[in-house]
Amino acid sequence: MASAWHIAAFPVILPWREEFWTLPLYFPDLKVGVIPGWPEQLPYRGMTLPSEAEVHPRELEHYKPGDLSQWRAFENYRRDQGGDGESLVQAIRGYGQAAAPEPQPPPANVWSLAWQLEKMQADQEAQLLRVDQGQDWLQDILKPEPWEDRGSYGPVSGVAETVDPELAKLRYRLWRRVMAPETPDQSVPLLLGRASRPLFLTLKGWPEWTALRKVQLSLPGCRNSGEWLKVAGESGQPPWQEKFVDLLGALLTAAADNQELKAASRELQEFVEHDIVANWPSTEVWQVDLEIWGPDGAPEANGPVLCWGSAGAGTLPG
Repeated sequence: MASAWHIAAFPVILPWREEFWTLPLYFPDLKVGVIPGWPEQLPYRGMTLPSEAEVHPRELEHYKPGDLSQWRAFENYRRDQGGDGESLVQAIRGYGQAAAPEPQPPPANVWSLAWQLEKMQADQEAQLLRVDQGQDWLQDILKPEPWEDRGSYGPVSGVAETVDPELAKLRYRLWRRVMAPETPDQSVPLLLGRASRPLFLTLKGWPEWTALRKVQLSLPGCRNSGEWLKVAGESGQPPWQEKFVDLLGALLTAAADNQELKAASRELQEFVEHDIVANWPSTEVWQVDLEIWGPDGAPEANGPVLCWGSAGAGTLPG
């Protein structure tokens, strides 16, 4: 691929969503963090979890059901049968000896801190996904009967997406530190998390800052492995992929140079319509939106940004 831009997924931990089947078609070199639950067929491989993320499974993997309760019963038996006396003997034997120095705790590990924070956020996103699915299910079973009059509801105004500014800065800076070895110069985040859109808008000064320079592309996508294989083929790379990566890289360069995004995106828009959509193997084309944000003078996240269409759409993160 000729593009000099290195695209990295945000946030560090990404729970699986079916719309992510589309990502390898347009971002073959995407750098990702931890991707629990992602299908093995996809070419992406996440980062290795930090040590504390696996400490509990590793401690318990050799035990069988009942072993832990038997071990605890044995410890209680030893304590009841004179464990205090044994401790007293050990204390007498060590009388007068210098106390062993307290072990120094290891220095803080940035990846460990980022993992703890992102794991908490990923669990919240997974719960929100279940809530969305439940709402869709309820909407389907509680829809009015055909003979009933359907109620009409207008748009709700005055609802703002909010994120704690300090938490936004912390997550962004930890992400930069963790992903820095994976993304050299000219890196750009691809916002995929449910709270990532308002988070980056907060970094840019939301809600006071509203003049977002962006352009939007409608890309045909996949929602399951069968559709993905039909488009990607046996090689996993559709014939138009390299050209798309080159044109997207040129658009990111134009955005970084503060060029007018609508004019700069015209060639990529025409390529998507004439070469990708026109030759899409499925008769029904499922569309996904990709936004390209231009940089501004904000102190954080001041380069171009890619935003997946459903990232943060319709959510109110706190």
